[in-house]
Amino acid sequence: MPDRNQNLIGKQFGHLTVIAKSKKRGKHNEYKWVCRCDCGRFTEATTALLNNGDVTSCGHVRLEKSKHNLRPTKERHMKQLNDRPASTNKTGYRNISMTKRNGRWRYRVAIQYNRKQHSQLTDTLEEALAAREKLRKKWWPNYKDN
Repeated sequence: MPDRNQNLIGKQFGHLTVIAKSKKRGKHNEYKWVCRCDCGRFTEATTALLNNGDVTSCGHVRLEKSKHNLRPTKERHMKQLNDRPASTNKTGYRNISMTKRNGRWRYRVAIQYNRKQHSQLTDTLEEALAAREKLRKKWWPNYKDN
């Protein structure tokens, strides 16, 4: 059984150095520690999180990793322009799905740009394809330049 009265001040856990015991307590009344990260920020973590290695930085390491994984905006938008449908798509066309409205099946065309969705309902697949082209031209910059 771990020592309930551990003194972690001065100990290093990854990028964190414990500098003081916090006045706050965790969800289960466990001790929290004030830690200084290598990057200069301060954070608080419980004894268990530090000892188990679940917390090793203020979060800057995760942020740096996520920045490297992001594709440039233009590349992200260009990937949306291909016509390959998702594996779960039942219509066989990208940006076109089936939906039941007022008791009947209709085609739903949905285009996303800058985290906003623009959609339209149509009765036939031909109308849906035309609506998709219209929405792409309207909302996607340089759509036909690809």
